Amino acid sequence: MSSISQTGDRGLDWAPASRLKRIIKSLEGFFRTSSVTKYARIWHGDFSYKLIQNTAIKNFQNMSPVTSIDAGECYLCIFERAGYQGNYQIIGPGEKAQVGKCASIVISNCKFSVDSVRREAAPPPGYWEMDGPMYLMHFSAGYRFVS
Repeated sequence: MSSISQTGDRGLDWAPASRLKRIIKSLEGFFRTSSVTKYARIWHGDFSYKLIQNTAIKNFQNMSPVTSIDAGECYLCIFERAGYQGNYQIIGPGEKAQVGKCASIVISNCKFSVDSVRREAAPPPGYWEMDGPMYLMHFSAGYRFVS
């Protein structure tokens, strides 16, 4: 009778080496910086603040003009006139735009119908809608301490 023996690697790594690999992998993820941030960001000259997903700003009345926008991981539709009217520009995740005219904006975590927003003059159902100063009062930490 003959017996057959098999030798080989059956996934039995040296325990400290595999643990060390996992620790190094987690540290790489911790220290890695991504160029795309989760939140969108809007600039009015030198002042900026985060834009929260699934919200809309119907106007920027009594505020300095918007100069640029970073979409983060969001979809943004930027309108030239208040109330989601006029020409519009759509920017997607990871994009940045220098803006000449921005009178209203819709921020979303998924694609939405721009036609229905323009026709209804309102953001998609379930979106929180405010004007610019009210948005700052609710979401900008710096604004809360100024007043």
